[in-house]
This record gives sequence, structure tokens and C-alpha cells, in this order.
Amino acid sequence: MAARHTVKDLSFELDGRDVPISLRRNRQARRIILRIDPKTDGVKLTLPWHASVSEALGFLEAQKDWLRRRLDKLPDRVALEDGATISIIGVDHTIRHRPDARRGVWIEDDEIHVSGDAEHLARRLGDWLRKEAKSRLTMRAEEKAEILDVKIGRVTVRDTTSRWGSCAHDGSLNFSWRMIMTPEFVFDFIVAHEVAHIIERNHGPNFHALVDTLTDKADQAEAWLNAYGSGLHRVG
Repeated sequence: MAARHTVKDLSFELDGRDVPISLRRNRQARRIILRIDPKTDGVKLTLPWHASVSEALGFLEAQKDWLRRRLDKLPDRVALEDGATISIIGVDHTIRHRPDARRGVWIEDDEIHVSGDAEHLARRLGDWLRKEAKSRLTMRAEEKAEILDVKIGRVTVRDTTSRWGSCAHDGSLNFSWRMIMTPEFVFDFIVAHEVAHIIERNHGPNFHALVDTLTDKADQAEAWLNAYGSGLHRVG
């Protein structure tokens, strides 16, 4: 039997609006855990296997004031459209639609130019951002791995919300493609963090010491992610 199970299509009324709920059971969970989902303006609830849905909704009801404050603090959404501004490794770039061009997507003078029909702009730019993220992440991970004299496995990018990166036991690395929008020191820290896990599988003192040999602004990067990371999930 799977360790997790998701119940879909739940919602919770808050101030006259329906807040979508992603409810997930986890055999290892000891209590109900509530997180904001910035992608959906909703919430994620993780339940112990024995907890009921009614218990989860009761818990959510008790957290209405906290939930209201957190949802109200979510940054504005940024659509991938002509004239919008997104960051590429900490540098703001304005999206420019170039319908008559035949170059796909390219960067020029702090602008991201996207060719083709307007209705395909968001998809085309999204695909390019993922490809660009994977390329840069792979290169940086290989640089970090060489410092530690270890081998990395496959590098993949996904649209994760619970973590920015992860490291499998075979050295394969998975990252959020949205890292392409973080500042350089944050990008560098997340890659260092996951490459260090190839050697140290925990978060003990040896692990943090190893990370510090790979990047020099770990504390600042973690502070940045806590302050601004949710905003990255509001893009696109």
C-alpha cells in the first residue's frame, strides 16, 4: 500500500471565497500539517493516516485567522505575457512578444524575446525557462561535484512547491525550474545544498560544514527563500 494518498476536489469557505484544499495522508505524519499553496491560492493539509477528513477541516477552521493573513500576504501573480517582468538569476528581464521573428526565445539587452503567435507565448516561454534552468543547474551541479570529487546522476527539473531541490541515493538531483528566477547567491546555495547531500545524507554539522565549502552565503540564501520564495510560485 502506498504511504500517501491524496483526496482531491475539496474546498474551504473563507470570507465568501472557496479556498481549494489538497489533502494528503502520510503514514509518517504525527500531526496535521498546514501549508499555503501559492500556486492555487489554496492550502495543503498533510494528515496522519488515522485522521479523518472532518478532523482536518476542523483544524483548518481553527486556523482561519492565520490562513487569512497568509493568503492576503501572497504576492501578486505575474503572467508570462508581453510587457511583464521576470527575473533571470536575479536580473529583471522584460518579456517582449516578437510575432514576426523566427528565433524562438532569446535574451537581448535585459529583455526576453518570444516569437510566434500570442496564444503560444506563455507555453513557449515556460518551456524555454525549464530548459534554461536545467542547463544552468546541470553545469553548476557538475562544478560543485568536481570540488567534492563525487559523481552526480541525472539532473531533472520539475515544478515542485514543497522543496527547491532533492538528492536521490544514486546521486540524481531534482530541482524546481523556478530556481532560474532566484538571485545568483540563492541559486548557488540550493545547488550546493543538494550536491552536499551526495556525501552527507542528513542535516547535521558535517553537512552544513560541507555546504559552506561549496557556497559562501548559505544563511543569506535561506533568509531570501523564506522571505521571497513564495513569490516565485506566483509567476506563470
